[in-house]
Amino acid sequence: MKVSFSRFFWGLVCIGIGLFFVAGSWGAYAEYKRVQHYEGHAVGHITNKHFKLGSDGGGSYYIDYWFIQSSGGKITSSRSIAKQQWDVLKVNDTLEIRFDTSNADRNIPMYGGSPSLVFAFFMLILGGVFMLFGTLRFKDSFKKSSKDKLSHITANKNR
Repeated sequence: MKVSFSRFFWGLVCIGIGLFFVAGSWGAYAEYKRVQHYEGHAVGHITNKHFKLGSDGGGSYYIDYWFIQSSGGKITSSRSIAKQQWDVLKVNDTLEIRFDTSNADRNIPMYGGSPSLVFAFFMLILGGVFMLFGTLRFKDSFKKSSKDKLSHITANKNR
């Protein structure tokens, strides 16, 4: 039996990447389910917009906002949102906020930074494809060599 170490190595790498995506999918789904249990709804008022540059040259778009929770307390917060929504929103605009009624500091602007079920599903599919490809590469690394196949064919003919 001949072992192809490059196929073995790349098979393991693809399986590892697939596991990473599947774990990310589970994390995104858990976050989606957590946010779905937020029962509080409020109108948020945007006080500021800002951009934070990342070390990789990219960055994140943030809005600062406040809202009044159902018990009457004012909550101020800052969250990252998608660039498309950041471009549309202006200071003094309003938006819907969902928050945990037991702790209003756990809040999220709706339709801007909330986790998506589609994203979790996409990550799961991507992870599955990587794991399937890696498993096939891993399996192919243990193919019989042509010499082993020839000796097996010759032994069967001599019977």
